[in-house]
Amino acid sequence: MKPSFSWLVGLVLCAATTQAQQPPPDPTADLRPAEVQRLFDAYMVMQAQEALALSEDQYVRFLPRLKALQDTRRRAQRERTQIINELQRLTNPRQPGTAGESVLKERLDALQETESRGAAELRKAYNALGEILDLRQQARFRVFEEQMERRKLELVLRARHNNRLERRQQF
Repeated sequence: MKPSFSWLVGLVLCAATTQAQQPPPDPTADLRPAEVQRLFDAYMVMQAQEALALSEDQYVRFLPRLKALQDTRRRAQRERTQIINELQRLTNPRQPGTAGESVLKERLDALQETESRGAAELRKAYNALGEILDLRQQARFRVFEEQMERRKLELVLRARHNNRLERRQQF
């Protein structure tokens, strides 16, 4: 039996919220964002077979390629975010003159290179998936990914909303 999206929402909301009373002995209560991401990735994998109508053979070959795509996307985003954070620090208006033009140019070039490399790696990961999916499944996969991203965003927003409500109730 596959868990539904509402089950996943309930699990993450339970894990993301704190209780004013004594917390229940829930092993998911201390989930960190990376753990929530892993849970959501597992949910996505479980839903993919049905959403894409994958054969058993396709599914077995699909799983490592999906994981590679997810890892590639996360790595590229992490590298990009790190450089953006450096640029923010280097251009902080409260600390003028902390970075010379050569440093800024180098960091901007690094950002461009990171973005280009990330895009190339993503194309490669999508092509690897395309080797096992027919054209309809490839199109369906792109729609499926978008739906999963929307659900993840919805989940995060719900968790934040519930956390704010609980903090207000504690005071």
